[in-house]
Amino acid sequence: MEKQYDVVLYGATGFTGRRSAAWFQHHAPSGLRWAVAGRREDALAEVAEKTGAHGLIVADSTDKESIDRMATSTRVLLTTAGPYYKYGDPVVDACVNHGIHYVDITGETPWVADIIDRHHATASNKGIRIVPFCGFDSVPSDLGALILATEMRNRFGVGVRSMLATFRLRGGFNGGTVDSALHMAEIQQNRRLADPLLLNPLSHRSDEERRRSRDFRTVRHDAARNVWLAPFIMSMINSRVVRRSNALRDIYREGTYGNEFRYDEAMEFKSRFQATQMGLALLALERGLRSKNGRALIRKFTPNPGSGPSESSIANGFMRVRHVGVADDGRKLMLTTASDGDPGNHITVAALCECALLLATTPAAGLPGGASRGGVLTPATAFGLPLRARLERVGFTFEISDVSA
Repeated sequence: MEKQYDVVLYGATGFTGRRSAAWFQHHAPSGLRWAVAGRREDALAEVAEKTGAHGLIVADSTDKESIDRMATSTRVLLTTAGPYYKYGDPVVDACVNHGIHYVDITGETPWVADIIDRHHATASNKGIRIVPFCGFDSVPSDLGALILATEMRNRFGVGVRSMLATFRLRGGFNGGTVDSALHMAEIQQNRRLADPLLLNPLSHRSDEERRRSRDFRTVRHDAARNVWLAPFIMSMINSRVVRRSNALRDIYREGTYGNEFRYDEAMEFKSRFQATQMGLALLALERGLRSKNGRALIRKFTPNPGSGPSESSIANGFMRVRHVGVADDGRKLMLTTASDGDPGNHITVAALCECALLLATTPAAGLPGGASRGGVLTPATAFGLPLRARLERVGFTFEISDVSA
């Protein structure tokens, strides 16, 4: 049955939603039919007029009928409406029920674990791609691991024994991101984040895999990069996604990244002092999230939902991620992924929108697994290397180099 739209952007009047609509205005191919959706018709009309959207849909996650109408109008649904623990379930439910592909930018890993339990089998049987984590969390991490592991196989003919991704960033938070983190803490879901295999299928949660999947929690010097490393705030999201990708590749018989693959993430600093300060700051943040007073203090000094950094601040941001992989035979390669723009705002919007456009414009045969691939997937297992090509066209760079140290 012909759909009215190719892509619908739900949450289009929020901070990230407005930026996503602007991305479609400038990057959607000619002939792509797309619409904006959300709760407030007047605000939607303003976004649609400014960006040239082909339509608007009034929908509210508390109104199942309106969400069903929105889902059935399109082939791909993109949603920026978080926190997903508050607003996400009805949208995913509608997409699975009506056979609609789905992408979002959640970093709420326990929520995704619940979505996997509820919907992975049905979405898999229907060939529907339900793809969370399509923003800065966790496209650079997940796609980077796939690119480097693929290069290791092609160049050396061996798998990856271990991989460490390290980040250098400049940017800020928007209010929606902060609200999601605080809400997850308020409903006592943060404790589940400690499980390193939270997103793995049950068949891939062995004691051995759990032992080698411990999170990076130290401060140390790294010879390969000549930097000091500290724990990274997003690693408890990204590492779970990469491990799920590796497990799903095994299930899909596409080959794991390595027989004893281990993945970690950290943040880069020039000095031991800077790295130590970051480690202490993250510890304080974790403790603050556990208490009502701590969360109130965080809210006081962070942006409100619907707001975020200035355009100049977003433009002056940047991201560099360096994945270093150690092969089964000890040889090493490094993938450097880089992009200008604030990671949480520009890079998130670029990755999310390009994932949706890839789904909307690419025949199923051109995506990993073909038309039969479905389920609650990761960016690497849903989009694979075709996503790299799209991101390169919008300014991302991916460079492979040898590592001697």
